[in-house]
Amino acid sequence: MPEGMPRHEALERAARAADAVDHLPLGVSCRIALIRSAYDLGRYDLMLAPFAWCGTAEQRDPTAFDDWELHSFDWAHKWIVSGLLADPRFTLAQIGSFVDQLASRYQRLGYSMQPVHGARAELAAHVGDDEAYREHFARYLATDRGPMSDCEACVVEEQAGHLIRQGRHAEAVAHAEHQLARDTGCATQPQGILTTLTPAFVALGELDRARDAHVVAHRLVRDDLVGGYLDDHLVFCATSGNVARGVELLRAHLHRVHHSTSPSRAMDFAAGAALLLSRVDGAEEFTVPRDGITTPVRAAELRAQLEELALGIAERFDRRNGTDAVSRRVRQTLATPDTAPVPLVVPVAAPAPPESAEEEPPVEVADPVELARRMCDAFDRGEFTTGMRLLRSLPPDLDPLLPESLAALVAARRAIVAGHSRPQDEVLAELGAAVDRLVACGEHDLANRYRARGASLLGEEEGVAAARACLAEADAAGTPYTRVLTRLLLADLLAEGDDGESDEPRVLAAEALGLAEGGAPELVARARCDLAQHLATTGRLDEAQDEVTDVLVGDPSASVRFDALRLLLKIQTVRGDEAAVATGAEFVGSFSSPRGPWTAEAHRQRVASIERLGLEAEHLAELRDAVAAGREVGVPDDVAKACYALAGGYLKAGRFVEAAEVLEEAVRVIGTDEVDPDAVVPVHYRLGQVCARLDETESARRHLETALGLVPPDEPWRRAMVLDVLAGVLRRLDRPREAASAYQGAAAGWQEVSEFAEAAGSLVEAAAALPDEEAAGCAAVLASAEALLPRVEDVEQRTHLTARIAAIRAFLHGQSGDLTAAVEQNGVAEELAAQLGDDTWRTFLVTRGARFLLQAGDPANAEAEARRAGTLITDDTPLQLLGDTANVLEEALRTQSKPTTGDPLLRALQSRLDS
Repeated sequence: MPEGMPRHEALERAARAADAVDHLPLGVSCRIALIRSAYDLGRYDLMLAPFAWCGTAEQRDPTAFDDWELHSFDWAHKWIVSGLLADPRFTLAQIGSFVDQLASRYQRLGYSMQPVHGARAELAAHVGDDEAYREHFARYLATDRGPMSDCEACVVEEQAGHLIRQGRHAEAVAHAEHQLARDTGCATQPQGILTTLTPAFVALGELDRARDAHVVAHRLVRDDLVGGYLDDHLVFCATSGNVARGVELLRAHLHRVHHSTSPSRAMDFAAGAALLLSRVDGAEEFTVPRDGITTPVRAAELRAQLEELALGIAERFDRRNGTDAVSRRVRQTLATPDTAPVPLVVPVAAPAPPESAEEEPPVEVADPVELARRMCDAFDRGEFTTGMRLLRSLPPDLDPLLPESLAALVAARRAIVAGHSRPQDEVLAELGAAVDRLVACGEHDLANRYRARGASLLGEEEGVAAARACLAEADAAGTPYTRVLTRLLLADLLAEGDDGESDEPRVLAAEALGLAEGGAPELVARARCDLAQHLATTGRLDEAQDEVTDVLVGDPSASVRFDALRLLLKIQTVRGDEAAVATGAEFVGSFSSPRGPWTAEAHRQRVASIERLGLEAEHLAELRDAVAAGREVGVPDDVAKACYALAGGYLKAGRFVEAAEVLEEAVRVIGTDEVDPDAVVPVHYRLGQVCARLDETESARRHLETALGLVPPDEPWRRAMVLDVLAGVLRRLDRPREAASAYQGAAAGWQEVSEFAEAAGSLVEAAAALPDEEAAGCAAVLASAEALLPRVEDVEQRTHLTARIAAIRAFLHGQSGDLTAAVEQNGVAEELAAQLGDDTWRTFLVTRGARFLLQAGDPANAEAEARRAGTLITDDTPLQLLGDTANVLEEALRTQSKPTTGDPLLRALQSRLDS
């Protein structure tokens, strides 16, 4: 049964049944299991009864405990100390007495006294006895670990925590950071050390390390519904400028408000949560569960409730201890000031643009007529950032004060600016009304310009037709400016819907350039830039780059500079020219202030460039900026796509936790806003892959199934990719039939797109995934895979697949008892593995062949094969394979009545296993 109260209650029933028949060893086994179950539940109170029972049983008959149970009982003495200390119902005398009992037992059994010194230091710190604390902590640091010490990483965590409590942050980091590079296999590491060191990193100003420590640890503790460390992360989020993240974490643990596992944990949670809520809008609501009923509670009320809870429990501890140490610590937590902000993996705000001496001063024009004229002039000159700043400074309620023709121009400009941020019908109606007003004022040429600009808001065919009509009107009676403008606008519309075969856009741009040079010099740079765009579209990249580079040298208007930098960035990116990085930086830097849609577009293009160049890992900062800018001035698509690219950078850097965090943010964006479907599938697919890499298999399955459901049936290549990864996850979830079905679905997709090597590989995996009882189905799938091998062009791939098929067939023959066929097919696979140079797999196959021979009653040849396997072993051979080789060799020797103790190979293998 999985961990939880049902399992605990079942163990209690088993213990009572053992007592009923006076089966002491079974009773011991049940109580040891109950102690462990209580620990897993975080319920030290449930540990006391089985612990006391074990003490009595040990006195009655020590032999009722096997070695593991005795070790577990010795270990549990430490847990009891922690449990008593965490509950104010137990007196200091009781705790002190039990610590003495712990010391006596460990001394009698010859264990290191390090855990005892740690317990005494913890007790002294708890009651506020600084002198005793320093004494016992010094001993704790100085004493070597022993069999009853926590794992090395946990000991380091405790020691670092003591150092941090003394303000010795640099020492704590130096003492603990080496441990982070080691994989201890401990369930509470590395999150324990990382959580402990996070405030030390902040105190030392190492904010990047603080961020990394929090992000990794947070991911490992966020789903732990009963464990510790949560309050530390709530405090970090509250004080480091990450309140929104803290609130998200708190919402997932609101059950702790009324259902913490011990008074100490309830107090720590309440204090950390109350601190976080002090930074939250008091009206924000939280749904708090209690006894199966949920109640909405406002943040201010919940904060007051949690503060009262934390201080109330602290006061109970202080009454027990005869000091005010616990209350002081809680009040200190509640009053914790903000630290330096620690930007996390997913930024919440874009960095402020650098101040520039060239930035225009604030608008200080009192006359709305003058302000409107300056705004219109700025847009006509192509200085759209200035024009936007002036337009924002001109409230719509002042429009009635303007002359009618000027008011109509302002209304037309407002409509054009809102073109892509408001419903199209509304914008077209406003623009049409403004154009009609211009016509009524006799401003036919201006009306035609705005009619042409509005054509881009219409459908493709309707827009082109409208633009052609505007061009005809301009040629008939328009100014040179309008004749140029209408050509450029029509060329842009044609290029958007063009397949690249028509030369009309380039011809129109060339005509516009000639007209501009003759009568509208202010549009020359724009015409040149548009011409460069059309050259690039038709593949004439050299000419386009030369043209746009020359335009930029001429100090063009903001509008032309924007288009030119965007085009240059695209050209350099297509060419794989890393100069695109500098161009992207210039593009973003030039259009970060004032903020606007142009800022989002600059970031959008830089993200696309970085991705195409494959430089995500080298430009994480720029991608983080793009995420923040997308939040501020972009659209949900921008955030999702920037998150996807940023995750790619983290993946290339081997930072899987950060990649998962970023992709989860993309999923949140996808879930709350309408996002381009083409961006949704890659996000879920990549997140599924990352979760699988992090052993978060259930989350991986969920995201991959979401991605699969969004891939259309007519995209077999994408479906096959998703199905292959999903199948691997299902296999790890011990769902073999579903895994095999997914692999077969992937194989079908790969065959549709003539990827026969991939198809054969998926079928081989399907065969391997099927359970043992489906041997016939497995054989049929292998036959299907084998039929595809002649169509696999790559020789090495074909050899590998042939070897896999033979190896699985050997297993099937072995399962059915046809050991002759098993040995034969295993030999085929081993020969091919040798051709592939895969020494580890070859060693496995030789060892398995020895096992088949042993089962077939041929121990002499089994011994020979086991010894041959021994000659293939290298320093990189996995321990499991070493053990298998040793086992089959020893069994072959015993079957032949040969001695095993002096066998050189067996001794060498055992030595490797013991080291």
